[in-house]
Amino acid sequence: MQFPDPVLSEIVLDSSTDSNCLCCFVNQMTNSLVNTGSQPGVTVLLASYGRLEYLKDAVNSALNQRYSNFEILIVDDGSEDEVIEWLRFLESSESRVSVYYQSHQGVAAARAKGLEKAKTDLVCILDSDDRLSQYALETLVAVMDRNEDIQLVFTNIREIRANGEAAIRRYSQYESTQAMIMATLLKPRVPFKHSGTLFRRHTALKLGSYDVNLPCKVDVDLYLKFLKAGYLPEHVDQPLVDFRMHKNSVSIDRLTGIRVWLYLINRYGPENPVYRFFIKTVRISAELLKRVYVEIHG
Repeated sequence: MQFPDPVLSEIVLDSSTDSNCLCCFVNQMTNSLVNTGSQPGVTVLLASYGRLEYLKDAVNSALNQRYSNFEILIVDDGSEDEVIEWLRFLESSESRVSVYYQSHQGVAAARAKGLEKAKTDLVCILDSDDRLSQYALETLVAVMDRNEDIQLVFTNIREIRANGEAAIRRYSQYESTQAMIMATLLKPRVPFKHSGTLFRRHTALKLGSYDVNLPCKVDVDLYLKFLKAGYLPEHVDQPLVDFRMHKNSVSIDRLTGIRVWLYLINRYGPENPVYRFFIKTVRISAELLKRVYVEIHG
């Protein structure tokens, strides 16, 4: 879903410009939600593993939502004592926060556990090193609330570079599930950001939740499950998530990534073996080029 916005574009923006545009947008988008007199409950789900300072910012961004009917559910995946101590303090002092602890099993297992424990049907994913705009939940829910057939909503992001500069990354609304499947498998960068995604919990569980057997790309796998089942994600043409780019935000284990991509292409790609081989060739080339770029530029 796209909304007219002559100000925001893929350029470096300052925070005041971003906030002014979003305020006008949200005031228009949430009238129907306010008029209903009720707000659907939302679970903001985070999987945490170390990186305490980023985690604090992520949680604070969720707590500062203009939307009021939400819980924050954190599944810690075996962090060090410093993080555990802070999480225990947070849970004891903030009634909207629930924390579950597990030994280190990976992000897929943490998110799958979070889906099981969530108290609401609407779930918003937030990576533990990202931040939500204060308008994020009310904007996403307003879109989801328009049509009960919408199962998943995703948004643009604001990339925060290491030097402090910010740039908008825009995604697109696809016309069909098949078109978005092919874009996901073929494009060097997937056409969505998992962080900031709002989806219906019962549908995600019905489709198999997060695949705990995958070492990476669990977000891509979940999107492809929705798409393969015929659920076309709805796009909100506004940057509602700050994606902070740092040396740990991009995986450099490209060989593992390639193996998972080949699995995803086999599972979700076209049946034609020639076309499937072409997609694999394109994807392997893109992943190897990314690895070369990281080695050169760090």
